[in-house]
Amino acid sequence: MTDNLPEPDLYIDYKAFLTNSFDPKEYANSTINATSDGDNDITISLAKLSFSIDNLNKQLHDQVTSHFEDLISQASGVRELEVVLNTVKDGIQSLNLSLDRLKTKIYTPYAQIKNYSVQLERLQAASELLRHVERFFYLARCLEGQLTDIDNEGEKGIEYIKAASNLGELGALSQDVDLNGIELVQAQLPVILQAKNKITGEAQRLLNEGIINQNGTDISIGLQIFHNLHGMGERVSKYVDDISGKLLNQMKYTVDFVSLQKEVKDSGVVPLKGIRRLGSEPSTGTTALLATALWKRMEVLMDDIYENCSKICTLERVLASERDVMSHNTYLDEVSKILDGGLVQHFWKVLSLNFEKELKEATKGSTFLQQTLVSGYPKLLKLFYDLFVKLEKRGDLKLDGDFQSQETIVMLHSISSFEAGYLARSVTRMFDPINTAFPTGLSRAPPIKSDVTNFIRVISSELEIAKVDLNLLRSVAKNVVKALNLYCVKSESMAAVDPTAYQISGTGPTTASQNVNFELVTTLYQLHQSVWKVLEEYPDGVTEIIFDAVGHTREVMLDIIDPLIQHIKKELENTLLKIHREDFSRQQVSKGFMLGQQSEGQCSAYMIELSNKVKHIQSQYFSRISCGLESKEWIKGMGKRILSFWLLHASMVRPLSETGKLKLIGDMSQLEYSLNQLLIDNGLTLADLEEEYKALKAFRQLLFLDNSQLTAAHHTASLPLLILIHHIIVRSPLNTLQLPHKIYGWTELEYSRWLDEHNEGEGIELIKGCLRTSAELEVIQEEELTEEKLVRALLKERAGIEV
Repeated sequence: MTDNLPEPDLYIDYKAFLTNSFDPKEYANSTINATSDGDNDITISLAKLSFSIDNLNKQLHDQVTSHFEDLISQASGVRELEVVLNTVKDGIQSLNLSLDRLKTKIYTPYAQIKNYSVQLERLQAASELLRHVERFFYLARCLEGQLTDIDNEGEKGIEYIKAASNLGELGALSQDVDLNGIELVQAQLPVILQAKNKITGEAQRLLNEGIINQNGTDISIGLQIFHNLHGMGERVSKYVDDISGKLLNQMKYTVDFVSLQKEVKDSGVVPLKGIRRLGSEPSTGTTALLATALWKRMEVLMDDIYENCSKICTLERVLASERDVMSHNTYLDEVSKILDGGLVQHFWKVLSLNFEKELKEATKGSTFLQQTLVSGYPKLLKLFYDLFVKLEKRGDLKLDGDFQSQETIVMLHSISSFEAGYLARSVTRMFDPINTAFPTGLSRAPPIKSDVTNFIRVISSELEIAKVDLNLLRSVAKNVVKALNLYCVKSESMAAVDPTAYQISGTGPTTASQNVNFELVTTLYQLHQSVWKVLEEYPDGVTEIIFDAVGHTREVMLDIIDPLIQHIKKELENTLLKIHREDFSRQQVSKGFMLGQQSEGQCSAYMIELSNKVKHIQSQYFSRISCGLESKEWIKGMGKRILSFWLLHASMVRPLSETGKLKLIGDMSQLEYSLNQLLIDNGLTLADLEEEYKALKAFRQLLFLDNSQLTAAHHTASLPLLILIHHIIVRSPLNTLQLPHKIYGWTELEYSRWLDEHNEGEGIELIKGCLRTSAELEVIQEEELTEEKLVRALLKERAGIEV
């Protein structure tokens, strides 16, 4: 609208008046407030409004004046429109009169039909009611006859079933049709009610006695009666609820701490002063008696559960065997709709929920009950398993080898809250002997055999108690793993790693660090062997859980003892290396050698030193390590290393005269004697050194063989090829063949270490560098090639290398 205003009037603001939400009162209030806050007077605002109104009137007048002819033409068109509208109005009135006449023609037959339909409907309802009444009296007369037959000592079971069928149909009639107000029918209702009560009572009696006596016929008759009465599902559901209610009361009584105290108090075993006021925690002297009473109640409760579960199972079997005549569905299907599942399944579910709830509430208010049930969790578990076994024997429960079934899982879940507490206490009991064996403080002593025995006794006891349940046994086995790992960690932390722990020098006694390590190694071996012995009677599944942890104890034992054994080997090797300081090139033979009367004093100095060190190591070290077969393996390994190391360096002795060979024989005899004493002290013989000892005997013969016999397999088959080649090189003139370490500028020790780090094939390749080239061979006389030909022949025959 403001777009059509003349330019002089554009300053007037009409937007506030053109909005749909314009409110005169609100506008007036805002105007008054604005003038009161400012300097303008309200009269000025009123003058503006008056001016705006006059201006709008002027605009309207101008519009009418400028469009006068258009307005006149529109007014004449309105008059013509009124004439047309009057014509239409007359047509509508004529149409209404026609409709009224048509309604009159239709209404009369409609009313007649409606009245006849109502009469027919009432006639049909009356007929239907009469049929129901007739059926009612027919069924009532039949029921009366059946009751008479029952009173006359007839076949009661069949008659009760027939009477129940009639009563069920009568009940259905009463629900489907309203028979109220019919006097004859009302007169029969008390009789029918009395008959129903009588038959229901008899059915309940048959059902109860049949379940108690395990009489399937009586149970079947009772169920058929209730089924015919259309109340079987509710009746069975109520029966299960009643049993569950009784067991719930028994559960409450079993874990009621006040009644438990009263029972112990009334037994007279404990004097009155021994029990505090009822409801308080027990005194120390009464705890055992209260626990005994609690477990007796638990046993009684399990017997009650067993009896009632058998009843439920018997009832379910009969329900599953009976079928509805019309639908052919079993009675169990009908009951399952009400219980939302099988009868036995529902029973166990309710039982487990109630048992779990009662145990939680009871233990929440009594520390004694909480501690007793947690510490006695395996006993509680065993009570359940005994219950399950008894039910399985009766055929009321199907179990596999792990006692796993839907019913057992649900029931065992009710006591699962105590398992975590028991396992926590179990691992604490295992940790206690470990903490005792490894005391804290400055004076820390290593564990002794009795500490390990106590630890093993606890492990064995915990596993034995947990055998009642495989799952519990697996959980306890995991605790055993934790305990073994803790023992290993404490052993590792106590093991000495300072230089004195590996010091092998002189003939002095062992150091304190070595003594600590010896005790740790001995107890770790005892632990390793004892745990395996305990695990022999347990299934593979449990052994697999503990397997790695037991193996870890051996690994820790080896980690502690291996460095010492390696230092011992190094010390003995360093002694054997002194063979290269001895003179084996003398040509004269002493009288003692010639007569075969060599003694220790006639041995090489290094061998006498070795013998003394072997004696010292046995008396001071290995005699203090009691590790059975492990000790034997360490001794055997050390003996093999001594023989192989001595053979290697004895084969490198150069120059070697005939007298030197006899000296080597003497050293060899002393070496055998020293090793034999060491082995015998540890239950071994030289024959246990196997290939190394055979090589030693072969080397004894090798020293006195002719060159032509060196390649004979029956003489040298037991010798390593490298040792044999060394000896052949030693036999050659000094200016012909050289030993490998001489060619490469190594010491005997460096060469020995190189061979330890490389395999035999790489050592043979190294030997090839000792041989001369074909160009060098052309200028050498034939007699100077004897030993080199032997080496080449050996390489070809035994290593398959063509040189």
